[in-house]
Amino acid sequence: MLPGAEKMSRYRIDGGDMAALSGLLLRARAKAEQQGRPVRMLSCYEAGLDGHWLHRWLAQNKIVNHEVDASSIEVNRRARRAKTDRIDLAQLMRSFLAYLRGEPRVCSMVRVPTPEDEDRKRRTRERERLLTERTGHSNRIKGLLHGQGIRDAAPLQPDFLSDLDKMCTGDGRALPPHLKDEIRREHERLLLVHKQIKALEVANAAAHRAPPSGSVEAKVVQLAQLRAVGPQ
Repeated sequence: MLPGAEKMSRYRIDGGDMAALSGLLLRARAKAEQQGRPVRMLSCYEAGLDGHWLHRWLAQNKIVNHEVDASSIEVNRRARRAKTDRIDLAQLMRSFLAYLRGEPRVCSMVRVPTPEDEDRKRRTRERERLLTERTGHSNRIKGLLHGQGIRDAAPLQPDFLSDLDKMCTGDGRALPPHLKDEIRREHERLLLVHKQIKALEVANAAAHRAPPSGSVEAKVVQLAQLRAVGPQ
């Protein structure tokens, strides 16, 4: 929306077509500069799967960008709501303009991390995902055995596979061969995930022992060194 415009213009650009976006922004800047006043270009989009690369590209091109937390945009929860790109864009623009006017609680902006800070979080986030995967594999094995009347299985114990060959169903039969094969494959996936978790934990421990200056890890180490706060 250009200064003084009463209506919002809409343009459709394919995702990732930076040449088209760059050309559109250059034309918009040139048109705004015709008014003879300093031009500051602002933009916003909903934070999501695209990450922060577009924010950084816009910043490199002298555009002040904001990433909006989509869940913070107020909507009428009771009313049935049509949802189209046109309506979503209008709602986003209304919220963004209200935010720029300083109106409270219209929406929240995401704090965009530096590429270095973002990369440092990778190991922690990957470990969290792997922990969920490990629990899923373990529960799957326990569930398969529970369905045969075996309730005390410990899939991560070193002797689990050797014990598997000795297990009997609740009615005294040997475990069916296809079931055992399925459990073995599930166990292979469990051990792989478990190994990756341990490797990440070693890497995280090393990072906390020698954290980069000014990083989040360095601040955590400094906080851990605090013993107490006295009356003085």
